[in-house]
Amino acid sequence: MHVPFCSIVILNYNGEKFLEKTIHSVFSLNYPIDKYEIIIVDNASTDGSYDVLDKLKKPNPKIHLIKQTKNVGFSAGNNVGIKRAKGKYVVLLNNDCEVDTNWLKELVAVAEKDDKIFAVNPKVYLGKTNKIQNAGIRVFNNGYAQDRGAIPNNKVQEYEEDRGQYDNEEEINAVCAVATLYRKSLLDKIGAFDESFFLYYEDVEISYRARKQGYKLMYAPKALAYHLHSASSKELSPLFIYHSEKGRLLFLLYCFPLFTFVKELIMFEIKAKGRFIIRLFSQPKSSSLNFQYIKAFLFILFLWPYYLGLKHAKNQLIKSV
Repeated sequence: MHVPFCSIVILNYNGEKFLEKTIHSVFSLNYPIDKYEIIIVDNASTDGSYDVLDKLKKPNPKIHLIKQTKNVGFSAGNNVGIKRAKGKYVVLLNNDCEVDTNWLKELVAVAEKDDKIFAVNPKVYLGKTNKIQNAGIRVFNNGYAQDRGAIPNNKVQEYEEDRGQYDNEEEINAVCAVATLYRKSLLDKIGAFDESFFLYYEDVEISYRARKQGYKLMYAPKALAYHLHSASSKELSPLFIYHSEKGRLLFLLYCFPLFTFVKELIMFEIKAKGRFIIRLFSQPKSSSLNFQYIKAFLFILFLWPYYLGLKHAKNQLIKSV
């Protein structure tokens, strides 16, 4: 039986607390040890990550360590690993994620069914709980994306208990890059992650790009991973709010009609200013968080013509492939 070679890319930034468990889980995979490599890209960590990585690398020649001189973000950092990858499949794995022994085997089993499959998303639990953090991504008409498993309309993010509702292998809107497999030949064809996205929505944009080219995005319920969600960025922190909102607006600009983008940008401006003014008086301690919405709006407002030019260039490149 043919077993394809895989490249597991782990992007790290200040993951000293999680790295060892993540990498040990990869070395425990039920997959031939000579059929995968581990590429770790460190985005100029400022904690003790280097010491942990050097210790892990010495007895494990399968680990290829790439040290960045600055934090270039999620998209650009993973692209460094993707360029280095030799596998038929590139499998991105967050530094705060442990995987089941059959995780890679199950991802590959689904991908091998059809050459038109661009990516395969596993079932991702919220840590070692029975809550589903991610079973793929839903994309809505206003450009917002939501993990399948996230409970909507909650001020504090909650997730569904696993009751078997996501136990079917199926095609999905978009994949989450937390522990997902990508077909390297198709990444080479349509392009890797768009580096306009520093953090968040880059996986949604590349999913849209792949589907536009007629490729499939699949969900593999038997491939299991366990994720400490937003361990580096901290959910609802200023960093999280700014990059997730900016990412959503960029995704709208790149992938939706211009009319939809303009309409959503105006609505976003009204809500951002209203939120900031109201909470400035009612919750002054949270005003710095609310300013992140205005910051994201201003970024897009001043730079959207530039990114519109990038969108046009990208579309022309796709047409020429």
